[in-house]
Amino acid sequence: MADETGVTETEAPVTEIEIAPETVEAAKKLLTKRFRFIKEPDDALKRLARLGARHVARDMTLAPTRYVEVEKPPVPETLSLDPLDILRKEHQLPALPQVFLELQQAINAPNTSADNLAEIISQDPSLTAFLLRMVNSAFYSLPMQIDTISRAVTVVGVNQLSTLAVGTSVMSLFKDVPAEVMDVEQFWKHSLTCGLIARRLCRITGKGDPERAFVAGLLHDIGQLILLQSEPERASAVLAHARARDVLLYEEEKSLLGFDHATLGGMLLRKWNFPFVLVASVLEHHHPKEKQKEAEPALVHCAETIATGLGIGSSGEYFVQPPDPAVWASMELTADRMDEMIEDLDEELEEAFAVLI
Repeated sequence: MADETGVTETEAPVTEIEIAPETVEAAKKLLTKRFRFIKEPDDALKRLARLGARHVARDMTLAPTRYVEVEKPPVPETLSLDPLDILRKEHQLPALPQVFLELQQAINAPNTSADNLAEIISQDPSLTAFLLRMVNSAFYSLPMQIDTISRAVTVVGVNQLSTLAVGTSVMSLFKDVPAEVMDVEQFWKHSLTCGLIARRLCRITGKGDPERAFVAGLLHDIGQLILLQSEPERASAVLAHARARDVLLYEEEKSLLGFDHATLGGMLLRKWNFPFVLVASVLEHHHPKEKQKEAEPALVHCAETIATGLGIGSSGEYFVQPPDPAVWASMELTADRMDEMIEDLDEELEEAFAVLI
């Protein structure tokens, strides 16, 4: 696999920091293992493997303790679970803030105006401050400074800003995931990377809507957080089983629990009356449906493969998921396009992470 992906080729580091040769080799070895399920990589996937080796070598240099191999503990037994049982336990689910509910109603209303949306968002000072930081960041790279929500709505658009507001407000709801089960900061780094890449894929391919693609990527693994928060022991056991057996996490979830985190996440967003395109993107991010009219599920599906391949953050999945061949081909990715899409991603991620987290 190493020869197929090109991980073993020597590449220059992506930054000015000095990376030891043994670290470069360790990163290549790790990426080779993580790409084990990619059987027939095309040029774009081979380039992704090389880019991933660069990123991981850099991360190994900056945060070596994150890559220390620990002895795998005994794998605990776990029992199947009905996802509806989790959704029925209202007291265990994060409570939606009032501004979130009002935004949902505004999105679903046929004649929501810029003034309506600005008035709703302005009721929440923290959401207002966040959105203003977002529209004034590299995420939009606007030529002028935006200092009011009304102006932000006018410049960005009613649907775009409302989607961004609804999606990103969910991030603040998950604060009780046990640190020993999941590093939440690394989880959101992975999710943010997936969202940013989905947005870039949207622009490169001309498919879908950039804000919807970003939010869909940001929330694609929300089911994993729900599972970790509501059933930490079961979730920990599944993670341990997947790593002990060296299998894809979502497949082990189906085997042990009877469903995967994509199903659980999609069910929750449906329960919260999220727009269909976001529900579908979360529900289908491992297996996009054929003849899906909306582009975002396919964008997120491919974005997750790329984000995991780069090794930025982690939501618990160790391996790079092999993308659906037809969906991947529809993106028309080449090695050069992969380079183009990853260009300046670190800087954009750093700024978005500072704004969101």
